[in-house]
Amino acid sequence: MKKFLSPARSVIAAALIAGLAIPAQAQFRDALNTGEQATRRAEQVQDQINQLDDQRSDMVREYRTLLQRRDAAELFAKQQELVVQSQREEIASLTEQLGSIDDITAQTVPMLLGMIEDLKLFVAADLPFKMEERTMRLEALDGVMASPNVTASEQYRLIMEAYQAEMEYGRTIDTWQEEITIDGNPTTVDMFLYGRVSLVYLTPAGKAARYDRATGEWVALPGSYVQDVQRAISVAQGKAQQVVLFAPVQKFSVQ
Repeated sequence: MKKFLSPARSVIAAALIAGLAIPAQAQFRDALNTGEQATRRAEQVQDQINQLDDQRSDMVREYRTLLQRRDAAELFAKQQELVVQSQREEIASLTEQLGSIDDITAQTVPMLLGMIEDLKLFVAADLPFKMEERTMRLEALDGVMASPNVTASEQYRLIMEAYQAEMEYGRTIDTWQEEITIDGNPTTVDMFLYGRVSLVYLTPAGKAARYDRATGEWVALPGSYVQDVQRAISVAQGKAQQVVLFAPVQKFSVQ
């Protein structure tokens, strides 16, 4: 025989079930809200991780590019140092014999003249910085070689000083003011030399350009480079602390 609850007991049971269901629903909603908040927080954290990863990738690429530029510049400098060192050793060996062997003296003069011509070719093919100063140095060497009052040893010394001066340009940064023609108008600009890596100028109007070795022309730089050029000029002038300088450069072709 089935047993049925009395009406009074049914009411009490329903009330108990309803009383238990309400807190359970509230807890379930709280759990859902907590889960949604945790999901949104996780998405935000993932976005931050993605941004940091992108920034890291950009920094790695930039660092590798700087390493390549540095290696190319060092390779160029080492090559020039080997040339100068080889010539210095050769001239030093010949100089020891200049006082006693006339035929070596006869060979030395053409060699010294050849060194001057090589230096002229190098300057002509180099970045066009401080051309007046460098041209005067070369003309002075021509005068030394044409003077009968200058000994071969003194000629050698002066030629080596000229080579050393050219080498120093590639090891330092420098800035100076120079008047050039821009769009047909003479303009005084601030020149900046990144060793032999790059030559740039900055106009009073805040426009920058770099010298293109391949075309022999000045190429305008994007505005993003202006601040870097201004900082570099301040460092070279001693107005700012030394920092890592970013130079607009061309790709080196090393064979």
